[in-house]
Amino acid sequence: MVDPRLQILYLLAVGVAAFASSDLWWLCGLLGIQLALWFWRRLPVAGLLAIVRRLQWFVVIVVLSFALFDFEPGDRLLSLPLWRWALDLNLSGIVRGLLLSSRIVTVICAAQLIQRAADRETIVKGLRGLFVPASVAYSLDLVLSLLGADGPRRERRRRAETGAKTGAPSDPEGASTFRMIRQLLKGDVGFLVELMRRSIATARERAEGYGLKPEAVSDLAVITGLGVLTMTVRFLKVLPGVPFAPGHKGIILLPFYIIAYDLTASRWGATQLGVVIGVTSFLMGEGKFGPFEIIRHIAPGVFVDLVMPAVRGLVREPGAFLYGLVGTGAAIMRVTTVLAVAYFVEAPKAFYALLVPMMVTNTVFGFLSGFVTFHLMKSLQKLRTAL
Repeated sequence: MVDPRLQILYLLAVGVAAFASSDLWWLCGLLGIQLALWFWRRLPVAGLLAIVRRLQWFVVIVVLSFALFDFEPGDRLLSLPLWRWALDLNLSGIVRGLLLSSRIVTVICAAQLIQRAADRETIVKGLRGLFVPASVAYSLDLVLSLLGADGPRRERRRRAETGAKTGAPSDPEGASTFRMIRQLLKGDVGFLVELMRRSIATARERAEGYGLKPEAVSDLAVITGLGVLTMTVRFLKVLPGVPFAPGHKGIILLPFYIIAYDLTASRWGATQLGVVIGVTSFLMGEGKFGPFEIIRHIAPGVFVDLVMPAVRGLVREPGAFLYGLVGTGAAIMRVTTVLAVAYFVEAPKAFYALLVPMMVTNTVFGFLSGFVTFHLMKSLQKLRTAL
């Protein structure tokens, strides 16, 4: 059994190596190593196809950006007649786009190798061995324990059972998320408060077994409880497999960061929640961009931890509009995942222009999350009783 610390260091090394050069043979060789290890471990080909399927639209947009907008001296062009005009297609740019996109495939392949080579508890031990803060490691351990090995299936079942008791939408498919969002925007947050209270209380029962100080136990319960509930909401589907209204779940999830900031004694409670959600999502194979997904969850937490002290310094009890501005900033920070990946593959400037629609929808949903936060904050004292 390979030391889990070495496994995590291997993933970091692959990421650095992929970024170190854009040479054809270097990148192809690095990807070839991951594929060789994949087949050597006799992992299913379906796993590789799943990686490609998740990234297909990202790669297509990157390649089109290189083909239509990124021209360098000496590039080979193909002129396509288009009615009265001619469209110049950069064949060399297509090759560059595919080559640089292989960086992401390489890193995600390496991440999948580690995920499949060890259980989640082993990876958590590896993080502890690399001096990850104990509070984060304990939270990861508890979240993974509460979610269980069957992850999404168990959470959907638990969601249906809890929904029947609290009045929350119970159908995990179809339009259940939108029904929940409509309910929350109307100010009917009772079912969500109850879910949060139950989740935090359950996490506290488990957290007491670590023998920590009372203040540390309370923080651990909050981070773990909100982390489990976040993963529950993330498992819900609107239109399975279709990128419909990107960012809509932010209406439900972004308020959790502010709740974490208020309920924890730690100065970086929201950031810790982001780390736990990000690493848990990565270990469970959620999201398209493998380890880069972790950035997506950490960035809003850092933003909330930095901004909320100033907000509370201005207004003792912020209104829905002010919470909406905080939610907007946090939502924009969530887009950093795609920006980081785009930077990683050296995407042309035109690619970033194509991200504008996604930025707009995330911003709108981020602002709407402020209304949910406003109503949730009225029940903050009820949540403290779970601690």
